[in-house]
Amino acid sequence: GLRAGEMLGLKISDLDFTRKVIHVRRSIDSRTRQEQTPKSRGSASDVPMPGALEKRLLEFLRAGYRENLNGYVFANRNGNPYSLGKVTEYGLWPALEKLKIERAGLHAFRHAAASELLEQGAPLTVVQRQLRHRDARTTLQKYGHVVGDAQRRAVETLAENIERHAAVELEPSAEMEPSIA
Repeated sequence: GLRAGEMLGLKISDLDFTRKVIHVRRSIDSRTRQEQTPKSRGSASDVPMPGALEKRLLEFLRAGYRENLNGYVFANRNGNPYSLGKVTEYGLWPALEKLKIERAGLHAFRHAAASELLEQGAPLTVVQRQLRHRDARTTLQKYGHVVGDAQRRAVETLAENIERHAAVELEPSAEMEPSIA
């Protein structure tokens, strides 16, 4: 759920493998490639580091990490953060092409992560915190269509379960018949 600039601004000190969290403390401006504070005060917070990501990060730090004075996780040979354009053009797009997936930008992964969480039934407030939106209305505004689709599927599943368990056909009893006066 990180924004592209937040990912590019990660430093080794932001990776807490003991507590399994990532500290989001800065962002890299896509035009100037300068450090800046994250988008909002709420954006500067911790996000969980799932086990699969922890494993990939540790592998990367062992095999692909380029040590640099600023401690950036993803740095070019000069020790500066990669530019968003270079990451997309030389990293992301070739990987997507290999996987036979349509070209997309890094933001598509943030959107996909949020959509997948909602599809799996995560509460809106959990997704809001993961994305670090200040207000749940922002999350709902951007991902309301996913919530609607998930709600529709949940109601269909509920109806199917009720139908399956209601195998006994009920007939109205005489006491339930309306009396005609």
